Amino acid sequence: MRVFTTFPDRAIGGPSALPALPGFVPGARCLWLTADDSTALPLLQDALSAEGLAVRATSADDTLDDTFDAVLLWVTRGLAGQLRQLRELRRLAPDRPLLVACSGLRELDQVLALEMGADDVLDTAWSAAVVAARLRARWRVGTPRGDSFEDELQFGALHLVRSERRVAHHGSVVPLTEGEFEVLWLLASHAGSALSRAEILRRVRGLDDQPLDRSIDCRVYRIRAKLGDHERGQHRIRTVRNRGYVFLPAGW
Repeated sequence: MRVFTTFPDRAIGGPSALPALPGFVPGARCLWLTADDSTALPLLQDALSAEGLAVRATSADDTLDDTFDAVLLWVTRGLAGQLRQLRELRRLAPDRPLLVACSGLRELDQVLALEMGADDVLDTAWSAAVVAARLRARWRVGTPRGDSFEDELQFGALHLVRSERRVAHHGSVVPLTEGEFEVLWLLASHAGSALSRAEILRRVRGLDDQPLDRSIDCRVYRIRAKLGDHERGQHRIRTVRNRGYVFLPAGW
């Protein structure tokens, strides 16, 4: 197994069997990879490409375009110094998964990254296999499963289109991040039923809950603000005490 490391000068996983940069694998999903330490990029690209991803390792100054399916920001020198870039990546790719990997992952790193728009936060000590699996879990969210797949939901003036990751309210498009859309879609598709935070995390990320993870609360807060749900005395995305959240179908 090839393993990620915060020490790029150490050979990991043996010699590379990858093609030269940009390192794309035909038919694979495309990942835009950048890091605060550019010397780490070749090894990171090698490890992730070995897991079947098409990876382009780029500098922070390169332009993000529409050919990429996800973005990974690799941070080894402290997340605080990368918050501006994280916000910029979120702005440039509002509808694609944005992942951040931090060295010595702390609870504060998770909160900061998620607040700044990240969809998931990883530890740089994790193996390439784990990182690739979490990324694929992000891509699986929203994939049709069987004949029961539903692509559109309508609640009064609120219209959601899953395949386009699009939300419109009273005819105006609401700019949600992918993570925010996933939470809203999950709640709306279970309208009237309360879902716990742990259940939302598991369904949205495809992973079990993590201790002290506040990402769901943060996303619900931002969703409410963008939909104008904070302007009323009674939320239509309502907090259920000791349970989680429930999407009310009426009043939109």
